[in-house]
Amino acid sequence: MTKYQISENFGNDRHAGSKAKNDAVAILKELDFKELSIRHMGSKPGLLAKISRQLRSFISWTSLKFKVEDGSILIRQNPFHNRQMGRRAALKYLKEKRNVYMISLVHDVELIRYQYNSENFKNEFDEMIEFADKLIIHNEAMKQWFLDYGVSEEKLVVLEIFDYLLPLDSQKEIHFSKNIYIAGNLARDKSPYVHQLKQLSHLNFKLMGINYEPDTESQNIDYLGSFAPEEVPNQLVEGFGLVWDGNDIDTCSGETGNYLRYNNPHKLSLYLASEIPVIVWKEAAEANFVLNNGVGFAVDSLFELESIFENLTEEEYFKMVENVRRISTRIQSGQYLKEAVEKIV
Repeated sequence: MTKYQISENFGNDRHAGSKAKNDAVAILKELDFKELSIRHMGSKPGLLAKISRQLRSFISWTSLKFKVEDGSILIRQNPFHNRQMGRRAALKYLKEKRNVYMISLVHDVELIRYQYNSENFKNEFDEMIEFADKLIIHNEAMKQWFLDYGVSEEKLVVLEIFDYLLPLDSQKEIHFSKNIYIAGNLARDKSPYVHQLKQLSHLNFKLMGINYEPDTESQNIDYLGSFAPEEVPNQLVEGFGLVWDGNDIDTCSGETGNYLRYNNPHKLSLYLASEIPVIVWKEAAEANFVLNNGVGFAVDSLFELESIFENLTEEEYFKMVENVRRISTRIQSGQYLKEAVEKIV
């Protein structure tokens, strides 16, 4: 039986989205899934640009549907964030005329993050559900959301955590530290809590990422710059990685904060692949993964960290590092996605 994978090709941008999707492509290639690439058409404004995008999309999808053999297996990476002429027709043809078994690897569920405020998100999501025989979803909390939406349990396979491919070199040296690292998009509208960190004057934060705009000098915040996803782990040799989002340092709130109740943040995979322990929100879906594996702390508020760090010993820290390394090897080599796919095929 021939195996294929379809993904939008975003290139190698300096953000986690491209890293996550490119890693999935590489892992699936190891499992002998042939790549069928749909180039991301961009979002340049203007009527002519829109017409050009849709024509190229139609040609791309129409061409693709004739490359897939009858009775094969096809994995798609969802969501597709833009309307694409020819996509639905191609998927319908493959399902009905070529008897193709379809699996969707779900990276994000925009209906959860943005609470149904886009007809395009809902249409794309419903299209995914309609054509998928199986869906690889993040965790048990997201699984329950899918069940509540009306998806049958037999369709759902839980990933647990995203992989983060890195060269499997010998273990690097991790140093005991109470510094807190934050990697990602640091824009005010994406990570507003970052601009409240100066209130936590007894904690030291190290920031890495794009779109950082410091408002005032702060003694407890050090901006290290922006790095490609493959380079970030080289900067993480001590302390903790923080998985937080939303408007406040006292809790995770707003659309992005609430989304942590359901998703597997890619930065969690980054920190664990980099072999450092993590700090997560106690109500996050992945808090159970962190606590059950002994790889960090779960807190209701960042204000709790001062007392936690006061009592943290070097021995306790390196016990967490030891636990992290057991998980890290699996994340670095793509084991979580491999096992999810192998359950299906």
